[in-house]
Amino acid sequence: MRTDSPRLSRPATFVRAFAIACALFFLFPRHAHSQIHPTVSFEVASIRPVAGGESGGEGGTRSQIETTADGLTMRNIDLSEMIEWAYKLQHYQLSGPNSLAGSRYDLRAKSGDHVAESTLRLMLQDLLATRFKLQLHREQKKTSVYELVIAKGGPRLPKDKSATIPPSYPKETFPRVVDGGFVFQNVSLGDFAQQLTEIRTIDLPVIDRTGIPGVYDITLKSAASALLDPSGPSILTLIQEQLGLKLVSAQDLIEVVVVDRFEPPSAN
Repeated sequence: MRTDSPRLSRPATFVRAFAIACALFFLFPRHAHSQIHPTVSFEVASIRPVAGGESGGEGGTRSQIETTADGLTMRNIDLSEMIEWAYKLQHYQLSGPNSLAGSRYDLRAKSGDHVAESTLRLMLQDLLATRFKLQLHREQKKTSVYELVIAKGGPRLPKDKSATIPPSYPKETFPRVVDGGFVFQNVSLGDFAQQLTEIRTIDLPVIDRTGIPGVYDITLKSAASALLDPSGPSILTLIQEQLGLKLVSAQDLIEVVVVDRFEPPSAN
């Protein structure tokens, strides 16, 4: 014998639907979507082309990146360096045309309130997309690398200055040449590895595998002179002798960011 399910009256149906809608409203807040896809941008930003490599920031010719209490300052920097900082990339993780490094800029951007460095990076990503019309995509590739590891006998590093260095301090993208050596100022060992990658005799990406935290002023004596004297000790030897670290060959899967399109920056 068939029994029919009782049908709800229209008022009962309405009450039930209203109760479900209220439950969904409180379970899924209206701002949930904006939390998943945040949009952050600088309050104001100035990008000025640098003529002849003379930065308006300090009149020098070296690239500098400095996070401040209210924003970001970049001096004498090219677009590739901006992208690397914005997306927290090593030099070898960025692929694109040579024209990425064709022009240099002074950038000053204000966030309004004090924000974390990770938020400044997101703000710079937004600025690059807006002002340079930057478009890119990511790929994975396996490649030969050097891994920076601790040598037998342990590390011989200078004193860690992370406890005394101010929250905002300038970082340089290349070591300084002083008395025939290289000076790496205000660097973590990750920064040190990245700057080693820029030295022409080290022809592979360098990845920090030491696990050692801290910020250091590292001097690699005679390293610059060694580039001009093939008969002398190599930079790899100097790193092991002076710092108690070494570079070992390895294969690693790395993420690469490929630049698809960009334009000269729009006017301030």
